Amino acid sequence: MPDKVTLQPSQKKSILYYHYAGLTNTGMVRDHNEDAYLVPANKDADILANKGYLYVLADGMGGHQKGEVASAVTIETVNSEYYTLVQSIDKEEPEKAIAEALANAIEKANLQVMDVTQGGGTTVVAAVLHDDLLVAMNVGDSRAYLLRGSELRLISKDHSLVSRLVEMGKISQEDAMTHPRRNVLYQALGQGSDVDIHIVSEKLQLNDVVILCSDGLWGEIGDAAMKEVLATAPNPLAAAEQLIEMANQSGGPDNITTIIIQVSDQPPVESYDSPSRSPQPVSEIDDTQPSIVVPKHPKPTTLPETEK
Repeated sequence: MPDKVTLQPSQKKSILYYHYAGLTNTGMVRDHNEDAYLVPANKDADILANKGYLYVLADGMGGHQKGEVASAVTIETVNSEYYTLVQSIDKEEPEKAIAEALANAIEKANLQVMDVTQGGGTTVVAAVLHDDLLVAMNVGDSRAYLLRGSELRLISKDHSLVSRLVEMGKISQEDAMTHPRRNVLYQALGQGSDVDIHIVSEKLQLNDVVILCSDGLWGEIGDAAMKEVLATAPNPLAAAEQLIEMANQSGGPDNITTIIIQVSDQPPVESYDSPSRSPQPVSEIDDTQPSIVVPKHPKPTTLPETEK
């Protein structure tokens, strides 16, 4: 899905295109998909140019449909609140304007999940791209990565028990991948009025790739395989399809969702379609509400410890 904005490098102005695709899959074990995602496919081009391109992904939990409701409410609320709160991005302080609006939108989503699910919860990872700026936020263990050259870097923070143990030096990163409590979270939307939002900002470069994904993807295939696919796939949709197939080949024990965004100075040379989004030039994007990928099936879980 190509979108374009104006990038102002130090010497001359060029066009920066965002090529993106999002996919979700129930996996091989669950009979219910509690993941959801949203991309800015149908936002007005002027709104996107002035307010940024928002991508958001949520991994619901709680079972009995609470998880799928929590994730759907989250992506809807973050999208509507963000574009309402940010009137126009300040050219002098674009990072501040984006970060304040996105954080407030996530906080509002937290309250909405508490109100409508009464026990359900969800992770969230969201990214706004504007000109050459990326602002990403997350709560829980849905991740954001940045691929630049040959380096794939995790830019989000897992709010999980094993992540905390790694930070404290109690276990290794390798041990964390197979730890029996690796799905236990200490932060998630819907679990209390106070929520700890991890915030990161990056200056984008041409050929950067941003990936947002649920733990059903990164937890199954690992960073090395993810980097290889992102570096070799012909477009974001092909990468998303290949990554989800790999996660399913590894057993697919969880729902699998990803959004992949490629930064380019060239328009796409071929068309690629996804079941939920189709690429279209910015001039053809109409001003309708973005369609939302609403999950279809539950992932049993127990909360107050917030285990997914």
